[in-house]
Amino acid sequence: MLRIDRPAMFTTWTYKQAGHSIIDRGNRIRPERHNRKNIQKMTWRTNDWAKGFKDEVESRVGSMTIADVSPSVAIRRVLLLYENQEYREAANFINRLNYSTFKAILPELPIELFVDNMPHTLAILEALYARVFLADGLEISLKLLRPDSVVMQMVKVFAMQQEESSPMSTLVVDPKHPIVASCKKLLKVIVLSEPRIKKLISTRKRALEKSIKGLGQHGMVGTSDNNLMNLHEALKLEFDKVIHRYKSAVQKLDELSLAPKQLVTRSISHGPAPIKASHQRQLSLRQEEIQERLIKNKTLLNVIEPTLNNQSMNILLNILQRRIEMDKDALFQFTQLRKEVKDMSPNAVVASALMRFSQGCQQILELIKEFGDDDNDDSSTDISGYHSDSDSAIALSGSSAVGSTTNRAYKYNLLYRSGRFCLSYHIDGLVHKYFMSIFHGLK
Repeated sequence: MLRIDRPAMFTTWTYKQAGHSIIDRGNRIRPERHNRKNIQKMTWRTNDWAKGFKDEVESRVGSMTIADVSPSVAIRRVLLLYENQEYREAANFINRLNYSTFKAILPELPIELFVDNMPHTLAILEALYARVFLADGLEISLKLLRPDSVVMQMVKVFAMQQEESSPMSTLVVDPKHPIVASCKKLLKVIVLSEPRIKKLISTRKRALEKSIKGLGQHGMVGTSDNNLMNLHEALKLEFDKVIHRYKSAVQKLDELSLAPKQLVTRSISHGPAPIKASHQRQLSLRQEEIQERLIKNKTLLNVIEPTLNNQSMNILLNILQRRIEMDKDALFQFTQLRKEVKDMSPNAVVASALMRFSQGCQQILELIKEFGDDDNDDSSTDISGYHSDSDSAIALSGSSAVGSTTNRAYKYNLLYRSGRFCLSYHIDGLVHKYFMSIFHGLK
């Protein structure tokens, strides 16, 4: 048995007898770990020699810029990464290009393809917009990146997430979502470079809301009999009344012999001379003849007056004209959305599609509001929309003359009222009593 002296038993080293193999010779002396003291942890101190690391790090980052890549190779590299769906790597490659190469490849990049494939290509667009925004001395226009199309594509992204089956249904709920963060960065660059974008989105939102409201204003309408019915039925009822009054006016013309049954066309070259309508004949009339003419004209006017002063007809025609304009506006907005969103079905429900894109515009305005001013904020517009025409709406619509038919009726009413006022003003009381007695005698 090998003897070990007493002091060696308290040391931190263990001695073993050397073996003949290489492994035994390697394990000959080993330190024992349980008696070792802990080494003090290293602490970073601000020394002069440590400050030099900053310059070294900056030099290493600067060396990452690709300076010896030709524009053709750079374009192929970006397109290859895009085809392989390595969007983040493509963005990093764009950020590492020097400005001369970036300026050369920018017009050749398929920007429309990047925009159409949002939100997957947000990283690439974010890199492109950042490089263009920071390249002040290169005079690169931001219009090359199609900011209008990018913003409308963002509206589409937020509109599509309104669907229940959309995989991005939690996009608005989580403001820290990567897509929301990337959209916010892009919007900040776009709004700073193109301030008109905010007004464009706000105007588009108001147009969509107006179309949504118009789609809900095709309900029942009030009639002159204080009933509610369909607009076309109400118009038919008023047309029947007008036709009956015009027939009564024609019958009254025949009774008073104011017009012959067979019309005679007269002119300077042929036909009988208009003796009764001559100027000398009109100046030679007696009192009885003038009174007779007055009575006949007034009788005819009393028959046709309800037709000229048909306020119900004017109101219904105003509603008809307004509904035509609202339907045209709704179809125009839906057609514009189909042009901008190519995958929208033509059989989609118009109102729901317009409401989704209106909410998408509202979400974009909310993101812009976080880093921009809040002037002329109209994001609180009501889009409740669906309601029927009430009597108050009919009365309001009748106060404004819309359409050529209503304008003509308004002019006739104005002429009639002015003529009646002048007539009643110039006839004295005696002639008026005589006129009324003869009028009652005719009845």
